[in-house]
Amino acid sequence: MALDKSKYIGGFADEGLDNISIVETLLLDVKDGSSAKDDIVTLMRALHTLKGAARMLDFKNIESLSHALETVFISLKEERIFLNDKAVRLVIAALEELKTGINKIKSGGSDDIQTEAYIKELTSLSANEDFILPSDTSEEDDDYEFSGDSKLNRLEEAKSGTIRISIEKVNEIIREMATLQSLEISARNIARETEALNASSRQISKLAGLELPWNSPVLQEFRSIEIMASKLSSLVKNYALDVGSHIRGAYDGVISLRMLPLSTALDAYPKHVFMIASELGKKVQIKIEGAENEIDKNLIESLSEVFLHMVRNSIDHGIETPKERLAAGKDETGLITIQCTRESGSMKVIITDDGKGIDTERIRKKIIDNGLIPRDTAAALAEEELINFIFQSGFSTSEQLSNVSGRGVGMDAVKSNIERMKGSIAIRTNAGEGTVFTMSVPLSLAALMGFPISSGDMKFIIPANFVDTVLLVDVKDIITVVDRPNIKYNGKVIKLYYLHHILKINEPDKEQTSGSAKENQSIFVAIIQAYEETVALAVNKISSMRQVILKNMPAFMGNIDIFSGVVLSEDYEMIPALHIPTVIRRARQTKTIDMKKRHVDYERSRKSILVVDDSAPTRDVERDILEAQGYKVDTAADGSEALAAAKNFHYDLICTDINMPNMDGFMLTENLRKNEQLKNIPIIIVSSRNDEKDQNKAVMLGANRVLIKSTFNDHTLTAAVRELIGDANG
Repeated sequence: MALDKSKYIGGFADEGLDNISIVETLLLDVKDGSSAKDDIVTLMRALHTLKGAARMLDFKNIESLSHALETVFISLKEERIFLNDKAVRLVIAALEELKTGINKIKSGGSDDIQTEAYIKELTSLSANEDFILPSDTSEEDDDYEFSGDSKLNRLEEAKSGTIRISIEKVNEIIREMATLQSLEISARNIARETEALNASSRQISKLAGLELPWNSPVLQEFRSIEIMASKLSSLVKNYALDVGSHIRGAYDGVISLRMLPLSTALDAYPKHVFMIASELGKKVQIKIEGAENEIDKNLIESLSEVFLHMVRNSIDHGIETPKERLAAGKDETGLITIQCTRESGSMKVIITDDGKGIDTERIRKKIIDNGLIPRDTAAALAEEELINFIFQSGFSTSEQLSNVSGRGVGMDAVKSNIERMKGSIAIRTNAGEGTVFTMSVPLSLAALMGFPISSGDMKFIIPANFVDTVLLVDVKDIITVVDRPNIKYNGKVIKLYYLHHILKINEPDKEQTSGSAKENQSIFVAIIQAYEETVALAVNKISSMRQVILKNMPAFMGNIDIFSGVVLSEDYEMIPALHIPTVIRRARQTKTIDMKKRHVDYERSRKSILVVDDSAPTRDVERDILEAQGYKVDTAADGSEALAAAKNFHYDLICTDINMPNMDGFMLTENLRKNEQLKNIPIIIVSSRNDEKDQNKAVMLGANRVLIKSTFNDHTLTAAVRELIGDANG
């Protein structure tokens, strides 16, 4: 009877990828001689297990390639060969080929991979003979991808007999658990009411005792009520405490189901660092500490992208070539360190390199050359302000583009991802010594540590990972510099902003925060930090830090970027959580009149385009192409949404698909041409339809250009846009 492979393919694929991951993790340690004595044995055992499983299921290509790799490490163990950089690239390429075969099998195909070419070269390597790389894998390695499943998780599941649960199911349970917060609030309110009732019964009993004789039946009844009220108050109070404790415990337990170790993102980094450094002709080691710390799975993917950008930039811009390092008196091998620690409900990640540091004068020159700010303003910028420019979209100090970095998008992506994660980043650099990037993100997007505050007549939450400290500042200690308030903190003068000014809300009660300055008058101040900028934020009141359950913004508040979510108070009031990077941005918008005027004039001169397509990836591609050319771009998911947007905002051009729900591209074009205010807006149709009739219909309805997706690229789109409306600032 033939073996039914389908029953075993899932397990074979998971185990196979686990074993390949083990080999990848240990490979560079074995190559450098820094591994433990039995690491090479563990590595060989992983390959042997993969080979045996492939043989059982008759996957001959995977079996033979695994055997060839195993032979290489036998030769290494017996000290007949050593692994140089070229050999490591060959092994990594062969492992990638094995992954390709396993993924093909997982998708229902066969293990059709380049077996013969790799076996030939691996055999030569095992025999200490000359070998070549079967194909150039550099392009494949440009954009590293991270497995969504952790090797550690899968191994632990196999050992402990746990089951896999869809993340959506866990998220659904978390949402249900969050609604139980209202039960805890109700229990607290009932406890307060019961305590008030108890106090009233004691007062009545006391008053009755003054008027009635000690043995009066009425007085005895009052005292019985007092005792019962006291017992009831105690029971309800304990019940409220138990309810709160159990709900928070259950919530924390469910949240923990969604937690994964940072090793999920970091385990593959030794290989990635080796490949990137090899491509750039550099020698770099990476040291990772604290990768066992766990964080919300929803954050892992974004953190992977952030870490990748940071490491790429450190290797490309920070770490010098071996020749440059030796000339500077350094070891020829650079070092990148990633340290992960938990702090107050947040994950703190410090990425350090021992390279040449950030050249702030080069940044100053670049922003002057690019006309970002006037020369005299740039000359006055401090180091911290200069460093912040690396987070601007399109900004790069690289003289030439490379496959690794230098396109001016990496650090902008870092900033965007960290802001989405409600986190912060700070940079410290020393010329010739290296750079330190310090990031802080919440452990979970659902629960965070925060400081409840009030400003004006409103309440807010400041996430704790943005807060350096909280202070009570005497008004006499406020320093005025060029008509702006400042305070001294840690030996520096930092700007003081009033939250009610930033948010344009009612001023605080004059009796509480009057500027007439009585002798001992003080104000509450939170020292907050984001993107290497530290400021003081003045508020009415700051309460002690506590854990809160963060919920998504309600639909009617979705466009308010200064808030990152809401928290439910004990009075069922929605309290917004402040998005501190946006708060700081708004606070400094009036930094100088020149900068503000320049920004406003630039924004006014930029041309706006509306991209309409029901496919989100297509919208994103078209938006990215146009934004890269400097245009302002909005998007809409169908014709009706686009028509409404066009009636409310000015657009210089509309780029639309044809096939869309609610209102297609033809109807949208027809409606635009019938509208007196909108009829002159140029329209480009980008469609997958290659039918000449459809193209003629689009033109007859008023489309100015028709582009076919099968021949679509960034050049054809930008060329058509420029023909119709000119350059972004033309």
